[in-house]
Amino acid sequence: MHKTSPIDILLWLVLAAMWSSSYAVIKIGVATLDPAVLVFGRLLVGSVIIYSVMRWRGLKLSRDPAAWLSYAVTGILGSAAPFLLITHGEQSVDSALASILMGASPVVTLVLAAWLIPQERLTLRTVTGIIGGLSGVAVLVGPTALSGLGAQLGGQLAILGATVCYAVSTVYIRRAVTRPPLEMAAGSMLVATLIMGCVVAVSGIQPDQIDLGAASLGTVLYLGLFSTACANLIYFHLVPRLGATRMSQVNFAVPVGGALLGFTLLGEALTAQRLIALAIIMLSIYLGTSKPRQRIIEAEIPPPAGRHPQH
Repeated sequence: MHKTSPIDILLWLVLAAMWSSSYAVIKIGVATLDPAVLVFGRLLVGSVIIYSVMRWRGLKLSRDPAAWLSYAVTGILGSAAPFLLITHGEQSVDSALASILMGASPVVTLVLAAWLIPQERLTLRTVTGIIGGLSGVAVLVGPTALSGLGAQLGGQLAILGATVCYAVSTVYIRRAVTRPPLEMAAGSMLVATLIMGCVVAVSGIQPDQIDLGAASLGTVLYLGLFSTACANLIYFHLVPRLGATRMSQVNFAVPVGGALLGFTLLGEALTAQRLIALAIIMLSIYLGTSKPRQRIIEAEIPPPAGRHPQH
């Protein structure tokens, strides 16, 4: 694993900010656009930008079938499926709740990484983090899971499904992907765009039914440029350098940022239940992804003959 540099930390923070803001922007977008259209639009913008950057850097997509398998797996699990699940879920779930629910992603990542990646094994702190994270999600969902609130529960389950997709994609990249980050980002985006294009084509949505107002175009461009293109370039760069477990710490910041943006921009409620759940999830992620500080006890070594210790 590469040594973490200040640039890696800065990129990690930028990625957290981009992903935090996407939930509030998606909530604005689903008010005027069908979820499939919104996802296809952001993927189209993102893939054009990333592919252009790749060609500008003198790179091209591989012809190796194994490489295209990697493009397909990461494109589906890292973009198409979770984007669609989150966008569908935010039709009934507000953006603050959606971002907090995404805090379950590192819990799944920790389990999968410990199972599939020898370097990232489960420890007592990790297990404590997993149990705490699941408890936080349970507190967040609360009685709605038992009372069966229809669309609200369905939306929450859709967003939780997106967390599983992201976790599997992160572990897969850490374990199996060897292609250059820029190539992987371009290939996965192209595959995801083609898949969502087919979804829109078979959904029966007519071109004249697509809203092309300022709000709709603004959300598509923002999500495509920042939350998709820039975020994927950073993501594929950081996973091999930081590892799956450490990379999942980005979700330490995403729920906080998403909840605050939903509160400030959209007027969404920050209830006591959400604050308690957020605190539990954040503490659990910290426990599960950080390492305990170890005390280093240095043996006293007598000074060489003729010399005295300095005080």
